Amino acid sequence: MSELDWDDPNYVEPTAQYSKSSYDSFNDKYERSVRRDYESGSRGRRGGEYEREYTSSSSRYDRERNRDNRESYSSKRRDTNYDNDAPRGDSFNESIQIGSDMIGRIIGRGGANITRLQNDYNVRINLDKANLLVEVSGSSKMNVTDAVNQIKKQTSDDDGGARRSYSGDAGGGSYNRSSSNRYDGGGGSGRNNFDFGPLRTYEIPQGGDLNAVIDWDAVNKKYVKTQAARLAKLPLLTKVFYKECPEVANLPQDEVERIRSENNNITVSHVFEAKEGETLPAIPNPVWQFEQCFAEYPDLLGEIQKQGFSKPSPIQSQAWPILLSGHDMIGIAQTGTGKTLAFLLPGMIHTEYQSTPRGTRGGANVLVLAPTRELALQIEMEVKKYSFRDMKAVCVYGGGSRKMQISDVERGAEIIICTPGRLNDLVQAKVIDVSTITYLVLDEADRMLDMGFEPQIRKVLLDVRPDRQTIMTSATWPPGVRRLAQSYMKNPMQVCVGSLDLAATHSVKQVIELLEDDKDKFTTLKTFVKQMTKTDKIIVFCGRKARADDLSSDLTIDGFETQCIHGNRDQIDREQAIADIKSGAVRILIATDVASRGLDIEDITHVINYDFPRNIEEYVHRVGRTGRAGRKGTSISYVTRTDWGMAKELITILEEAEQEVPEELRNMSKRFAAMKERRAAEGGGGRGGGGGGYGGRRDRY
Repeated sequence: MSELDWDDPNYVEPTAQYSKSSYDSFNDKYERSVRRDYESGSRGRRGGEYEREYTSSSSRYDRERNRDNRESYSSKRRDTNYDNDAPRGDSFNESIQIGSDMIGRIIGRGGANITRLQNDYNVRINLDKANLLVEVSGSSKMNVTDAVNQIKKQTSDDDGGARRSYSGDAGGGSYNRSSSNRYDGGGGSGRNNFDFGPLRTYEIPQGGDLNAVIDWDAVNKKYVKTQAARLAKLPLLTKVFYKECPEVANLPQDEVERIRSENNNITVSHVFEAKEGETLPAIPNPVWQFEQCFAEYPDLLGEIQKQGFSKPSPIQSQAWPILLSGHDMIGIAQTGTGKTLAFLLPGMIHTEYQSTPRGTRGGANVLVLAPTRELALQIEMEVKKYSFRDMKAVCVYGGGSRKMQISDVERGAEIIICTPGRLNDLVQAKVIDVSTITYLVLDEADRMLDMGFEPQIRKVLLDVRPDRQTIMTSATWPPGVRRLAQSYMKNPMQVCVGSLDLAATHSVKQVIELLEDDKDKFTTLKTFVKQMTKTDKIIVFCGRKARADDLSSDLTIDGFETQCIHGNRDQIDREQAIADIKSGAVRILIATDVASRGLDIEDITHVINYDFPRNIEEYVHRVGRTGRAGRKGTSISYVTRTDWGMAKELITILEEAEQEVPEELRNMSKRFAAMKERRAAEGGGGRGGGGGGYGGRRDRY
């Protein structure tokens, strides 16, 4: 294994506990161990030990960066002459018959379990799904036997499903949840296994009624009592900062409806019904002038007027009265409609006018969670545009210097903007205290859930004071967002601009080109690039990081200047790519869906979907990268036969925006529907290649 280049700009500063010298020592120890164990035929045992130590140690780094490092680390190991897939001269074989419901358990999420078994026992495992047979082979009979025993243990009926295990390694403790009990035989890992004794069991009454076992009333009463005691220790929180002017308050209802209708058909409602004995607050009327909200705050009003806006955007006109009145809110609107200012300016007022002085609160009051680094940095830029009472904002995100970000937080800031992974890192390191947060924003909540951040979000919300004001923004209203709202918001009001049904912006012309294969795609793209005018600026979206890199390289070799952005690129390179496309230094940006939201470049003239996205929501967001700030734009999508599963939803989006629908696309949709009916009749399943086969979520961004 080659060492990291510590002078390389890609290097991420480790914590003090894991210094460069200790990392060097560890790398040497790992390499010597693996080579020695490979030569002695026991590579899986010692190698597994240090591989787990490597993973545990590196978990101290940023979650997003760590993921990239692991991918890089894995690719380096695959390139060595002791790769796990190299010929071993296997001479011992055993087979196990399993049930059909055990296939997933053997494979594990993303193949994690079967890979771990092969690495730890130095064996090869072949899973015959048709005959429900697991075949284990290797050069050591003992290793094969140990692996077979472990597989039997994992697939036994009394295994208990998902269990927890704790491992203490040299690099620090790590907690693992796996599809089966972490095995302690054959691995020789040298870990400390903590025995917590027998599991407590309850006898479930006939019928399986857990309510007969758990006294839910007592649990709820204890929770309410604990929350009340916690709130009593916290500083007084003020939420209401809105003084409704007479011209807004006295609007007749038909005039209110007219204003909402003319502002892109705004709808506003309570999300959930009132609980027994509870009355829902009245929904404030919309405003149509900045003075109607901010007349009481002339310095902030002056900053707004400096930006040259003529009137509030549709979502701002309804969101500002709601948020300044102290209510929780869910804002659903297309990208580029002013959602950031809709929650940001009330947050500044909320922070400035608390009864407790700013310097004595023990930390920041406003926390904004965003799914991507680019969106987090863009929100920070919006804060800096509005110089209000020397209010400071700090942006913490994976890929940036952890040491510098900690220093920025410790110097003090009223607003923290962050990605979920780095936030959890700094909360665990006790750098950020979220108990001081009183104004919480989950920006692009649907995207954060899609990227798998729900556990991190829920973990943070447990420590934020329960009487906070909570805002969620989203372009869609999926079940996951509703679930979060129901769990962590109090009587939220939902402001929806346009329809709740998914729709692309009408300022963009959507063009569909039916092509045969990837070769046709590249030829078509190259022809388009040659014909670009000096005012054209394009974003080309790809389905995978590797595809984005290859496409950028191919166009560069052909003489076209490009920039590339995706999750594997270092932060400094990602920022440079955005700076280059914004400034016009390059006019072609190759990107994955990491750039489909939060990337605000006003003069993008064309968006090209080189690979059609895996879901129609991402298509809508990609389209929204052009046609911004009142401009017109064009979206061009290359559609091949592998995308037939998306044809029906794409047709719906095109028809809603009154765009031309190619006849071949309609035929494609009909063929896919007929295939699904045929498979259903035959008793089969399958997705039919609807997503274009891009693979796992990690590789997409």
